[in-house]
Amino acid sequence: MKENYQILVIDDSSTALLLMQYALNEEGYQTQIASNVREALTYLEKYTPDMVLLDLSMPEISGYDFLGMRAKLNLLNTPIIVVSAYDSEESVSEAMTMGAADFIPKPIHIETLLDKIKAHLKT
Repeated sequence: MKENYQILVIDDSSTALLLMQYALNEEGYQTQIASNVREALTYLEKYTPDMVLLDLSMPEISGYDFLGMRAKLNLLNTPIIVVSAYDSEESVSEAMTMGAADFIPKPIHIETLLDKIKAHLKT
């Protein structure tokens, strides 16, 4: 059931965080939000989410840096969907090469987001 799935959303845009959190909660997913990678790392010390939604462009520690930490964070089997305005072919390719399961360009289309989440969680 959807309500059993934990999704961690990491984005430095409060608007994007609130939009995704609201949409996911409406669909029955449990969400945890982090406005930067440091907050996410604190959460990940105690919990392992079923999925991560990740922005690429963030201060201090970028989404690319986070993708590079997947093994150390025991997230190799956790789908990470990148949600970013940096949707050039190069950015998408680099994110996918680094282990992202999928890529959603901003501005976010909620139906696309939900469809991709369902596909990767097999709900």
